[in-house]
Amino acid sequence: MTNAHTKPTIVVGYDGSDTARAALLYAARRARPGGHLYVVHAIDLPPDFLGSPYYSGLLTERRARGSELLGALSRGEDSLAEVDVHTELLGGPPAEAIAAVARARNADEIAIGARGLGRVRALLGSVSHELLHIADRPVVVIPSGAVEKIE
Repeated sequence: MTNAHTKPTIVVGYDGSDTARAALLYAARRARPGGHLYVVHAIDLPPDFLGSPYYSGLLTERRARGSELLGALSRGEDSLAEVDVHTELLGGPPAEAIAAVARARNADEIAIGARGLGRVRALLGSVSHELLHIADRPVVVIPSGAVEKIE
């Protein structure tokens, strides 16, 4: 996908966790200098049965938290200085949102942190595990054990 004449484009799934931050740093290094970095945060959509105004209130709250999380990236993050950073706040399942942004932006690769929650997906994590199955481009998964090596 990337050749000698184009700048790399990388999509990162971001939830504010240590592994997501490590994935962000990894992606920023891969995209430098002058590449494009799309940082994606997906919010869970409230269930329809809540009805208004409960649905609207919960959705507004989740969007505000996501916007705050993505907005904090631009403050004091020197590692992002050499890349063109874009943020995407989407509703829906995280793996699907990340894969959709990667397709839409014609990304060269996807980076995501694995929190390794749960016994079944102890090595990866549910979002990274699902992303490996639905993505149509390379996916780099940063496990919690590699966080110190990335930073």
